[in-house]
Amino acid sequence: TGARAAASWRWDEFYPVARRFYSRVEATVQRPIWDVSPAWRVMTCEAERDFLQSKWIDSTRAVSTDSISAQWHSGSGENGLRSPHGICCMQPAARLHTNDYLSESKRYFEQLGAFYVRDLNCNQEIDFKLLNSEYAVEVPSLELAGKRIAFCQGAAASENRYFSDLPMHPARGDILQIESKLAKFEQVVHHHAWAVPMGHHSFLVGATYVRIPFLSSSPSGELESASFRSELEKRWESMVEGTFAGGSHKVVEHRWAVRPASYDRHPLIGQHDWIASAYCLNGLGSKGSLMAPRLSELLIDAMNGASIDPALSRARRK
Repeated sequence: TGARAAASWRWDEFYPVARRFYSRVEATVQRPIWDVSPAWRVMTCEAERDFLQSKWIDSTRAVSTDSISAQWHSGSGENGLRSPHGICCMQPAARLHTNDYLSESKRYFEQLGAFYVRDLNCNQEIDFKLLNSEYAVEVPSLELAGKRIAFCQGAAASENRYFSDLPMHPARGDILQIESKLAKFEQVVHHHAWAVPMGHHSFLVGATYVRIPFLSSSPSGELESASFRSELEKRWESMVEGTFAGGSHKVVEHRWAVRPASYDRHPLIGQHDWIASAYCLNGLGSKGSLMAPRLSELLIDAMNGASIDPALSRARRK
């Protein structure tokens, strides 16, 4: 990942747990939500190719891991990609069909009577109590009670009085859904942008990364969206052969959302400073699908008394 062609942070810890978890969910809901397939990284220049060659492919490479492999792909030119400097095949790689995962999870837990949709004012409708030397949590409006509560609110945590001090640096991300008959590739591709083939000549292309100080709907929003759309279209054109002729692709949809990134782009999990029954899981940024299964395990362990890795603790900045 990134310009340094580095292994994703703690890959050997996060990926095996994610693989087991999503495979189990897929088997439970009986619907494909998890694709495991090599990804391609298209070299943008000779210097990048030489750097990746020395780091990952040469027998004396500096990186040493048995869980990741990289090898050159022939790149016959039939895939429609501009790849004069070569393509590196990276594996293992996987993609979570996030919308399907969420909808199927919702349906599954609704059938168990364990999923509720409710607008809740966390600052007013949650009561923390100490009963018989044990902390308790009550939500009277929902007739719910328990020993612990975990807030997993993303960037909206800034409005939660219990965890408004989380060192969040939210980042806007835009993606486009594009239709193009020029692109023929069937793998997830990383180039000047990433592109995900969706079938029927359709591709998702992303993503922008723009830090935002707070969430708002400013008058300049439409101008910003147009700028981000233009940027992504230019990245697409730099990836695919024949696109500079114009009119070679169609933008079907433009989406944007806010990544709950932390100040150092690492997760924030842990217990409230003085409310022992309140916990948070946040700061997953752009790698939530990869990290969430393992971080959830660590959060549950913390609720049962385990210590939290300082590199993941919400208190590390303090």
